[in-house]
Amino acid sequence: MKKGLAYYRFCLKAEAKYRVNFIAYLLHGFIQLVAVLFIWNLVYSSTDSGVIEGLNYQEIILYTIISMITTQFMVLDNDFQIAGDIQDGNLAYELVRPVSYITKLFFQGIARSTTSIVLVGVPSIIGVIIYLSQQESLAIALSRACLFLIIVTLSVGLMFCVNLLFGYSAFYLNYSWGFLLFKGTFISLLSGALFPLAMLPESIRGFFLKTPFQYMLYFPTMVFLGKLSPEEIVTNLIIQVIWLGIFILLCVVFWRHAIKTITINGG
Repeated sequence: MKKGLAYYRFCLKAEAKYRVNFIAYLLHGFIQLVAVLFIWNLVYSSTDSGVIEGLNYQEIILYTIISMITTQFMVLDNDFQIAGDIQDGNLAYELVRPVSYITKLFFQGIARSTTSIVLVGVPSIIGVIIYLSQQESLAIALSRACLFLIIVTLSVGLMFCVNLLFGYSAFYLNYSWGFLLFKGTFISLLSGALFPLAMLPESIRGFFLKTPFQYMLYFPTMVFLGKLSPEEIVTNLIIQVIWLGIFILLCVVFWRHAIKTITINGG
């Protein structure tokens, strides 16, 4: 843990150093958010009731903002990191260092997401709490926010494991970047980052809700939005923990197998 925290502090300083890169990331996120809001405005203006699958216009705006907040926690990039280390030959050096390579990846990923969480996520969460407190009560808004943060913590672990599994593809592929880019689009679709899964046809929605990917974004977002009952929250939370355990086990198994078949290109 001590060595991991040292990596965290080092990477956090590195993230703060490249200010232009971070500003560009913020502008990208802001432009994307504005574009999505315009699209939802057009969609809802064409409906008679102003409600689509139980979500009105104000709620879909909140969903978009909360999903953006959740995304800030998922900026880990450990899949590209491990793929780059394998293909550049740096993994050979990482494996002989006196710290677990996976531990290093985890704390590096947390450091990458910390800056965006502090500058974007925290102010946005406060804004959502203020808005919800005007609709219901401050106590309810705060309880939802706390539950949201607990669930998102598990979601970060799940995202880290999924990224690891996809990053391990570099052990078997000579070029894995296209595969990892496909993974990003695939998870965005199945996690509800592009739109609420509730808006899908029932047959497709049922399939998407059975995958582990909805627990990365859709589940915590709907909890913060107050669209799930206490029974649904408890049930989904238990399933999320089970999925996290399964993916941790898969990461361990695939790592032990992949490390035996490693081929270093370059270096």
